[in-house]
Amino acid sequence: MESSSSPEYVAAQQLPVLFKQYNRSLLFFAKSMVRSQEVAEEIVADSFIKLWQRKDSFADEDKVKAFLYIATKNACINHAQLVRSRQVHDGEAVDSLTSADPDVLARIIRAEFLQQVYDEIDRLPEKQREVFRLSYLEDLTTDEICERLQMSATAVFANRSRAAETLRKIFKDKELWLCLFLVDAMMGKL
Repeated sequence: MESSSSPEYVAAQQLPVLFKQYNRSLLFFAKSMVRSQEVAEEIVADSFIKLWQRKDSFADEDKVKAFLYIATKNACINHAQLVRSRQVHDGEAVDSLTSADPDVLARIIRAEFLQQVYDEIDRLPEKQREVFRLSYLEDLTTDEICERLQMSATAVFANRSRAAETLRKIFKDKELWLCLFLVDAMMGKL
């Protein structure tokens, strides 16, 4: 995305692009802190609303990205404190969120790393993508995948193998050795 020098970087036509670009990584980031998909989705949606409300304040993409992560982190802290005040949440999670611990940076890096992996999975051919997601993201057995997709076990195995090999090549070409490690870890399932 091209950077602009005016403080009106976030225009109406750019919001869907920014959402597509950052939504998934922000969800990973928020979920790693609040441990609930529904709460994470609500927090991220609120972060985008806050971005839109302050759209005239941003001059470039770096500022938008920083704002989204900070808004998401702060909302996660607020959520954890609210839960803690209700005596439901353990204090350790709140303490780790509010500390100046580099763990928050690690969570951001992990979220962006997972975003890259999901982006590559989305680019796979349809059947490979479906089989890969059902195998590794939904943790279905080969028989369950066969039933859901109306495929033979051989077709499931072939599509899963092709998807994994394609991802290995992509990650190797991009020198994303961590991604390759992740795919290799998932491949232990084959």
